[in-house]
Amino acid sequence: MRLSAKAARTPASSRALEILKHRGEQPRFKQNRLIFLVADYDNVSRLKDQVRSYLAWRSIVADYKDNRIVLDNLMSRQAQAQLEQAEDTVRRMLRETYKWLLVPMQEARPVNGKGGGLSEVQWEHFALNPGAANLSQELERVLRENELLITEWAPIHLAKVLKDWFWKDGADSVSEVSALSVWQQTCQQLYLPRLLDDGVFQRTLAAGAESRDFFGLAQGKEEGRYQGFSFGQRALLCMDASLLLIEPVAAARFAEMLYLQDDAARTKAMDSTGDATDNPTRPTDPVGRVNPAVLPNTPSAAQAIKKQFYGSIELDAVQAKKQFADLVDEVVLQFTARPGVRVKIAIEIQAESATGFDDGVQRVVKENCKVLRFKNAEFENTAE
Repeated sequence: MRLSAKAARTPASSRALEILKHRGEQPRFKQNRLIFLVADYDNVSRLKDQVRSYLAWRSIVADYKDNRIVLDNLMSRQAQAQLEQAEDTVRRMLRETYKWLLVPMQEARPVNGKGGGLSEVQWEHFALNPGAANLSQELERVLRENELLITEWAPIHLAKVLKDWFWKDGADSVSEVSALSVWQQTCQQLYLPRLLDDGVFQRTLAAGAESRDFFGLAQGKEEGRYQGFSFGQRALLCMDASLLLIEPVAAARFAEMLYLQDDAARTKAMDSTGDATDNPTRPTDPVGRVNPAVLPNTPSAAQAIKKQFYGSIELDAVQAKKQFADLVDEVVLQFTARPGVRVKIAIEIQAESATGFDDGVQRVVKENCKVLRFKNAEFENTAE
């Protein structure tokens, strides 16, 4: 729930803003690591009264034990009971008073280089349940349900943050960014996601590294070349200042350049030994498929350049969903990951029944085909 303009000027938000901006005499950099637990204004005066009562009874009991005052047995027992009751009341009033989470945020308008900007710091507040048995568990519940603290982060969300804020187009083109810098910015900037810790960030990197959809990785860059380059492969990550996250198109270009260089070197070596063949050996993965991150599907210099591809396959009706997913991962993505490649996929379905299809099946299939925008979807009689 966002605070109104009037509520944003309350003592709690004003003081929280001071703490957010400054760390003692120095400016605070890691602003996105702060969430505030604040008191309900209407309960503060009652809490103060209860604390005064508690302190008074504690003083009486202490004076009695130190023989500074004289009480009979009945009065001393009553004083001790009143102290315990006051202490329980203060604990309950603390929970009833400090029942708000105050969360800073900023709205951002990423524009890839010019215009836009950030809003002023805004505040959202969330109520805690004073009756919850454990305060820390209640805090965790509210944080989790309102996504105030992210414990699991999908690679697609990281890729969007990178595209919006770190990779740039145009004259100031930037196609890679330090992974450590991205993590540090998530700790500092209120418009970026608030992650639980760097372990969440590293798990996201590891998950995204296995796909060619999100980013490439390199352990450094020297003289314009990526060192320890990986794209679409599981990688052992060491998140330091040298680890780079590379924009997918730039990573695909670099992977293809590596292949062309390796292919030219192989061709030259085979020509010099007289062992060149039309089908030089290609490194493959354990199941025999060409590794796309190392060897993109590019023709060798000795072959004519081929500009079109056509393939057809029959899928098992029961396993079609899995087989089609494998087809996309192993074949289609080899084309779509490269700039300038146009891919067209056509699907033909044929179904036959010796007893025929009843009206219910025909109606459902036609309606579903219409929703899925089939070009043709008709039932017909087979020739005798």
